[in-house]
Amino acid sequence: MHRILNFILLLMAVSIFMATPSMAQKKKLPKKPPRNILMSDLAEPDEVAGKSAVDRPGREVEETYSAGGVMSNGPHGLDVSHYQGRIDWTQVAKDDHASYVYIKASEGESNVDDMYLYNFRAAKRAGLKVGSYHFFRANVKPEIQLKNFLSMVTVKQQDLLPLIDVEAIPSGMSHDRFRQVLNDFLKLVTREFGKRPMIYTGKNFYNKIFAGHGYGKYKFMIACYTIDEPVLNNNDDFVIWQYTSTGRAKGIRGNVDISRIRGRHSLKEIYY
Repeated sequence: MHRILNFILLLMAVSIFMATPSMAQKKKLPKKPPRNILMSDLAEPDEVAGKSAVDRPGREVEETYSAGGVMSNGPHGLDVSHYQGRIDWTQVAKDDHASYVYIKASEGESNVDDMYLYNFRAAKRAGLKVGSYHFFRANVKPEIQLKNFLSMVTVKQQDLLPLIDVEAIPSGMSHDRFRQVLNDFLKLVTREFGKRPMIYTGKNFYNKIFAGHGYGKYKFMIACYTIDEPVLNNNDDFVIWQYTSTGRAKGIRGNVDISRIRGRHSLKEIYY
């Protein structure tokens, strides 16, 4: 009887051992399948989101912003694109940050902002001072870019100087060649509007491309998201400081770029 019991226990132990995978067997177990890849994981940046893909985080504009030290005297303004979605301009007009508004119209050869016409017309109806901007691409002929800009913009309807967003250099293009193409474009815009455009760029980009290269005749909006006003090389002057890309304003859901007129300058200086 004792032997039979021992034999039964031995059989049970063998069965349990055979049912348990060895370490080698465990290593051979298939891994969990990878998660499904979403289209959002592969989607490229929207070319007309914000000002452009290149002017979102990662551009050469300063990326640190603090609310301290920026709310000194001087009219504040916004710049928007379809990135902000549908804007309630009657509410925007009640906001202290909306003494002036720049609206994206176009970019490069053929990109246009599909909210431009709505934004421009609604902002004008709300009584705001409104201007338009074009994102400059140096690998596109100046004549083609001007045609694209004018396909959206009616010159005589502008309240503010045209604004040219300049912050991207094509790979392999020299700085001298970049400036040459830009200068040709700026001359065309000046001829069309009868006044020189204002140039938008980041502090670092200005110091690298513009400082010391004869751009003193142009007004500048400088983006630099810091507590204190930026200081340009050679102490070059500029009219507008864009101090945040994560601001808030009435009538706009989410973030918006906010800037202000600096010190001795006035809003009238950018009137068209």
